[in-house]
Amino acid sequence: MTSPHPSALPSQREGEYVRADGETWGARVRTTAAQQWLTGKLQTTREVGLRAVLQESVEHLSLATAEAVTLRRTSADGQRLVPLAWYHPDPETRKAIGEIMSHTTDLADAGLWGPVVEGLRPARWHVPPGSSPAEASHEQAGWLHRFPLRAVVGAPVLSPTGVLLGGAALLRFGRDSPFSDDEQAVLVRFTERVADLVELLEVP
Repeated sequence: MTSPHPSALPSQREGEYVRADGETWGARVRTTAAQQWLTGKLQTTREVGLRAVLQESVEHLSLATAEAVTLRRTSADGQRLVPLAWYHPDPETRKAIGEIMSHTTDLADAGLWGPVVEGLRPARWHVPPGSSPAEASHEQAGWLHRFPLRAVVGAPVLSPTGVLLGGAALLRFGRDSPFSDDEQAVLVRFTERVADLVELLEVP
């Protein structure tokens, strides 16, 4: 009679086979399932933690400047700016920003984001009542007419090697005054401090 192959000897448990080194196939399956479960849980925990830290960072900048702040991340295919976080101390203004940030920006029609993501440099606009910057997309122009947005400054979020990771912006509601060089510098400093966290966060 031919002896069974040593890698397929029956174990003491019915339905399991033990390899020559003593590891059962059932144990390997259970280990693989545990690894997959753990990987998924760790990925979720990391994403939730990163988003919480970025949201808190955005809130700090908003409170420090008394302006609205938004933060976006480039999509995995590099074609979109995906909303990550936003804040303004005033609940009504925060609600308006939430409506704006509910939309993902297509870089093919980036509007005001165009000079920021294409030139990889800050850009700012003064928006007097009833006006709209020439660079604004159709959708952005609609928001500018609906909400009392009077000034915008945007800056790219860049990796240490200069790769575009996303963008951040300060939005001034109500007060008809452009952003200054110093205010722009504050935003740029913010993007530099959060860039490593933004880079770790993966979005579709």
